[in-house]
Amino acid sequence: MIPEKTVGKLRQGWGNICFLLAPWWKYGKTLMVGSFISSVLFVPAAGYFSATLAQAVIEMIEAGKPFEAAFLTGLTYLLLALALDLLHAVYEDFYLRWKKQEIEGTIERSIYEKALMVDYRHFDDPSYFDSYKLTTEKFASQSSETLQNLFSLLSGVAKCIVYGALIASQGVALLLIVLGCSAFVAYAQIYWSRVSVERETAMVNDQRKADYLRRLFFDHTAVADLRASNIKKPLFSLFDGSVKSRAAIYRKYGAKEFLTDILANLAQLGTTFAVPVYVAWGVMSGNIGGIGVYATLIASSLALKEALNALGWWSSQVALGVAYAQKVQRFFDTDSTIEASTDGEKASDGPFSIRFDHVSYRYGGSDEFAIRDLSLAIAPGEKIAIVGENGAGKTTLTKLLLRLYDADGGTVQINGRPIADYDVSTLRGRIGIAFQQSRLYALSVRENMTAYADADDARLKSCLEEVGLRLSLDAQVTKEFDENGAVLSGGDAQRLCLTRLLHSEFGLLILDEPSSALDPIAEYRIAKLIFDRSPTTTVMVAHRLSTVVDADRIYLLSDGRIIESGTHAELMAQNGKYREMFLKQAEGYLKA
Repeated sequence: MIPEKTVGKLRQGWGNICFLLAPWWKYGKTLMVGSFISSVLFVPAAGYFSATLAQAVIEMIEAGKPFEAAFLTGLTYLLLALALDLLHAVYEDFYLRWKKQEIEGTIERSIYEKALMVDYRHFDDPSYFDSYKLTTEKFASQSSETLQNLFSLLSGVAKCIVYGALIASQGVALLLIVLGCSAFVAYAQIYWSRVSVERETAMVNDQRKADYLRRLFFDHTAVADLRASNIKKPLFSLFDGSVKSRAAIYRKYGAKEFLTDILANLAQLGTTFAVPVYVAWGVMSGNIGGIGVYATLIASSLALKEALNALGWWSSQVALGVAYAQKVQRFFDTDSTIEASTDGEKASDGPFSIRFDHVSYRYGGSDEFAIRDLSLAIAPGEKIAIVGENGAGKTTLTKLLLRLYDADGGTVQINGRPIADYDVSTLRGRIGIAFQQSRLYALSVRENMTAYADADDARLKSCLEEVGLRLSLDAQVTKEFDENGAVLSGGDAQRLCLTRLLHSEFGLLILDEPSSALDPIAEYRIAKLIFDRSPTTTVMVAHRLSTVVDADRIYLLSDGRIIESGTHAELMAQNGKYREMFLKQAEGYLKA
């Protein structure tokens, strides 16, 4: 009886293999069937004809058959082996390799789509991010590799059966010699794969640190900062630390890998020596038939040894896939309650009304609340501003409005209903957003402008003029894929991002310091343009208070709480914190 624990591990391993192969079964069933036929039928059959070719020719000559007949027999065996190998090569190296690119692309796209369906809060968890990184970087290729490794493993099993049967027909002793040595090699390779997975897993965090520095060197702004400042010192220190840590991990596992390799090589050398000696002894003692059988046994034994060694290798590679699957399961199993809210109410047309009713929120793992017992109401079409010092909770408030997070306490309401009652995708489709770090993409100006909704060229050109940009709609943004692409300054990049909001209709606009890279006068003009043009409800987060003086109501936040609210004139008359901040900023401009 197989121990229950072993059965459980085998069942789990097979489940992980099926998990990795599921995308291929979904997108490429026919290719999987073709790979099975090619690997499990064609390759072993070719091996059979190659191993028995010499025996067939020698036995015909020993039987007194004409040389021409023996030659034709040998040629037939050779052509059959060649044809089967050629069919396998054409399928694997041409058709499958070509189609694999399409399948992997489809799998990779599905991973990105899945990533967009994971609740935003999980990205604040470093352990989840490790799983996310492993999945997005390797899942498509690992799925393909597992398919290839599994069929190579099955092909190896089929070849072992063919060669084993040829050897066993002359007795089992030789078969036991080959099996014994090769089984040890196979075990060593599987053990090596486990050590390899442990090593790679241990290095994930350090590899992320090294990758972080590499990404910085592809960021033009970061490169300029690195050249002009001393920030490179701690960054290089971080990189050096990750290199030393990875080296220590390699050193830790190096002895195990070295010992495994040495023992596996000794076992292979033992097989190479023992097989011909045993077969020669059998022929000389009369226990094994003539020279033809000798040739088949030598060829089959060496082929079986290679097949068994390969079997161990492919088993180790399949084991690597199983271990990888265990590491990325969290990505696929992560519970996403917010992004799964797709069957709720549809957001109505027209400007939103918004209500925060004693809302509190803190980020996962933090003891401090980013928003504390916050209450406010925004009427449809009202333009309000959220101001305060860094860390006051301004951006957190906007993320709650987007339902990137759910409040820990209290309720956020849209049009009189809890925000959780809405279909999250259609709700966000009615919200226009411009962040301080809004991203431009390596696409055309037109495609960047129509991120929310399409518009005709005349309307898009008018929006460009309104924000003071002179760009061709067909021009590529950035030089990522076009050496003639437009490289925009920080201010112009923000202007272009803001045009996305000018030609579309929303229930709510969220502006989180979207023009901070502009000079104060230009920033004020942009804010006034949006306030005056759009009839919709607008929430603006601002650092420069001069940009929000025209807001219908201003809320001053501190430590996640509203400490002052009113119009600009009312707040100035209160002679409180807002007035102090406004006058200090104005004083700075006057001194400049």
